[in-house]
Amino acid sequence: MRVIIVLALLLACGASGLHERSEAIRWLPVWQAVPTLGVSVPDQSVRTTVDLAAGGTSVRVRLSNLMGIKPVRVEQVTVTANGETRQLTFGRSRSVTISARAEVYSDAVLLTVAKTLDISTYTPAGTPCQARAHRTITSTREHICLVSAVEVAGFTAPGAAVMFGDSITEGFYENTWPSLVQSDYAVLNAGINGNGVVFGAAPMITRLYRDVLYSDEVRKVVLLGGINDIQNGVSAENVIAGIRTVQLRCQNEGVQLKVGTVTPWRGWVNWTEDREQQRQKVNAWIRATFPDVIDFDAAVRDPSDPLRLRPEFDSGDHLHPNGAAFDAMARLVRV
Repeated sequence: MRVIIVLALLLACGASGLHERSEAIRWLPVWQAVPTLGVSVPDQSVRTTVDLAAGGTSVRVRLSNLMGIKPVRVEQVTVTANGETRQLTFGRSRSVTISARAEVYSDAVLLTVAKTLDISTYTPAGTPCQARAHRTITSTREHICLVSAVEVAGFTAPGAAVMFGDSITEGFYENTWPSLVQSDYAVLNAGINGNGVVFGAAPMITRLYRDVLYSDEVRKVVLLGGINDIQNGVSAENVIAGIRTVQLRCQNEGVQLKVGTVTPWRGWVNWTEDREQQRQKVNAWIRATFPDVIDFDAAVRDPSDPLRLRPEFDSGDHLHPNGAAFDAMARLVRV
């Protein structure tokens, strides 16, 4: 009789969405927003719908204060899918204080998710809301408050594939090329506007582990980068050294790396003939080094002027491909 009572209690806990044991659970990242400096929200509630790259039967979220210089307080976080809402806890507490330069994971909740997840965060007014999240990534707001990743257990995907790059990968306005990639893997976007391979305060070689290789379930990485280095005077040799560094670190983690060629940009304000030569050198090395190169350059360049984007693929600034180009680029990616 005592055994029957215990089993009944366990089943009741599962049905009510109480937290499950996390030992030996594999967690697959199915959505992420790269932490960034954020605006303060005027209200205490931010509700956002995120588009998931794969489904699962349990959920946890990661809150980020990595860019913060002081602790932030989160009073409550809830997640909703299929009409069911779960209260998230952090070490069994509904509220959590996240230290500066830190991040926390919620406890796991039993909740079946498929394509989308509603996340609501409740914080004191004026709390800085970090995390990059354009409408191309979240469907209801430009910012999502502090949430930087969603992970699921009980998934059927073979793992995650991270698209790693700059603004061309991050995308803008209507869509992104990573969101158009067809794959059995959970495809994640780790692009940052203005990011370089070696150039800048947080280049790709330094944020690789933070934004890409942070999960054991990441199996593949697609790198598209270099144009921001080149337009800021970085030599082809240094860009190549940076890509090589990413390659070696991925190899050390047992992660497959694919590299895309740098897309055309003549007509952009910082274009010069010397800088164009650096792009050509980088692309020649990529084509010679990676047998499964993703030749974005060849796919979007103008046949009558290969140093420029095709007119129908140009967003108008001669550097950023548009939605039609993103579709052509996504078709090249096999992960």
